[in-house]
Amino acid sequence: MAQSDNPFQVRGFLDTYHAVRVGEPNDFMASRSRFRGEFQKINGNSYFFVSLNAMHNRVVPELTGIHLREAYMEYTGQKWGFKAGRQIIIWGQADGMKITDVISPMDLTEFLAQDYDDIRMPVNALSITRFTDVWQLELVCVPLFQSYILPGGDNPWALDFSGGMDSVQVAPAREPGMSLRNMEYGGKLAFYLPGIDLEFSALHTWNKMPVYSYQMEEPGGGLILVPEHHRMGFVGFGFSKSLSAFIIRGESAFYFNRKFSPAISFMECGLQERNSINYLLGLDWYPGGEWTVSCQFSDEWILKHSDMIQVSEHRLISTLGVSKKLFHSNLKLSC
Repeated sequence: MAQSDNPFQVRGFLDTYHAVRVGEPNDFMASRSRFRGEFQKINGNSYFFVSLNAMHNRVVPELTGIHLREAYMEYTGQKWGFKAGRQIIIWGQADGMKITDVISPMDLTEFLAQDYDDIRMPVNALSITRFTDVWQLELVCVPLFQSYILPGGDNPWALDFSGGMDSVQVAPAREPGMSLRNMEYGGKLAFYLPGIDLEFSALHTWNKMPVYSYQMEEPGGGLILVPEHHRMGFVGFGFSKSLSAFIIRGESAFYFNRKFSPAISFMECGLQERNSINYLLGLDWYPGGEWTVSCQFSDEWILKHSDMIQVSEHRLISTLGVSKKLFHSNLKLSC
């Protein structure tokens, strides 16, 4: 890495990842090597950053190549700043769960064989920040829609939409076009108070994970799934409170006008529109010796649920993580 007093710096890392299926047919589920290069330049209050991945993927060959990850300019003044370009935007207090952190979509091409930081995708955006010592206001504008990337084809992680049916096809996705009215925008207001952090957020966005409507081919034909993206919005709240060796986290969002896929038996009724509440509570414990224990509980609750909706009224998820750092924090073991 270049010297810290040099305004232009180049850094990077090389990693390799391989995963084998323990059951039949005992094949490789992932086998890739990557070089990440990062280039940054500081010029007064301005900061320029570019990162790219040079990838060789043996299991999913179409991912082999050089891919631009981030490329943005950032300016920071005494009480305000902005960031413009291809960037990753992270909101919320949840660890690995999408409550209010929905601006950057996710790449699920190898979703169980990637770190969460690699799954999160950059977006082309402009963010403007106003801040003091105790609060920060962030306004975000995303002019171009970008959806989740879902695995398909010969990818071993490809989604199976057949549901036991003989003939199921997936049509091209219906995505919003490029126009000012399709722009995504919102803001987050954070307060950094003694012993507690608070966040209030609101976003006018799109469902970046598609929902599916159904069409039947000619009589006797198969089923056609149509991926669709629709407008939705949310207002959110989050907090983080420290108590000695513990940190209590919470996050919630009220979603307006979400679309849900209909149950197959009600496919003629089309997509169902409901409001929903997503919430999460988490506890992090730092007992010393560079140990960390973290647990979370979350729920996605669909209001006015009915049997016409494919998914359940509640989607409950619990997580437990334990990690330990060794050799002066250079090695991390986690489960």
